Amino acid sequence: MTSKSPQKHQPESLRDIKKAEVKEQILRSARELGATFGYDATTVAQICRHARVGTSTFFRYFPEKQGVFLAPEVELWDRYLEELSPEASTMADLNDPLEHVLSTAGEQWADDFAASLDLAAGSMTLAKHSFDHCVEMELTILGRVVANGAQDSLVTHMRVGVFLASWRIAQSRWREAGDRTIDSLAAIRREAFDLVKHLGADPQSA
Repeated sequence: MTSKSPQKHQPESLRDIKKAEVKEQILRSARELGATFGYDATTVAQICRHARVGTSTFFRYFPEKQGVFLAPEVELWDRYLEELSPEASTMADLNDPLEHVLSTAGEQWADDFAASLDLAAGSMTLAKHSFDHCVEMELTILGRVVANGAQDSLVTHMRVGVFLASWRIAQSRWREAGDRTIDSLAAIRREAFDLVKHLGADPQSA
């Protein structure tokens, strides 16, 4: 019996590893420079020099400057959308995927996310980009929920909006907290979500 060759897809795997390493190098350089000079004063050219990559390589991974600084946020919601059930309709349905994503996120992600929040707090430009991304996610989630059979009503719109508002409040409180661990973020977010339910924002999803 002949054995299967595990090397068949090895070149692609090596390329993926190299691409991930380059992306991580760009992310680390952006974080270091951003912490030193702030978002507004940090340029793509500076990041490329620090990461020792060309500008074309940078834009292959991040179409715009803000993308590298909002990477932790984008990663979180990309993973959330992968987890979101096609049958999602209640607040609990919206909450469970985020609960799971946070439970599998590591401390490195939490450190990167905290650094991103700090930069946004010091830059109205980056803060606006972050808010715009949140609005984009709201429309994306709403579109999925409605497309999958939920009624396109004011209640549905409010449900998605309030769910995301609880997240924005939680991340703001977490940034100001002394404990910036992933467990702390999950706990604060859970508290915010439970408060939404307590206030009766979604009576159908006890």
